[in-house]
Amino acid sequence: MQLISLYTQPLRVSRVRLENLRWQFEFDTDLEDVFRLDHDPVGRLKQACAGVPVINYVEQELTTLLRPDVNIWFESLEHK
Repeated sequence: MQLISLYTQPLRVSRVRLENLRWQFEFDTDLEDVFRLDHDPVGRLKQACAGVPVINYVEQELTTLLRPDVNIWFESLEHK
């Protein structure tokens, strides 16, 4: 949330939940495309989070199996 807040005000933040063995939450922003970098709608956020340590809520073995180089994933959801 701290890194998100450097770029925009997060709005309507959902509760954190465990889905598919990953901790997830959703949020809206006050600015459209604030995280867009080239063709990636969350590229700037990925770039900002690169190398930032995250509390590992998921077993280290599981994180290693899923993707050894990162433990944060982002996905842009379009609300209609």
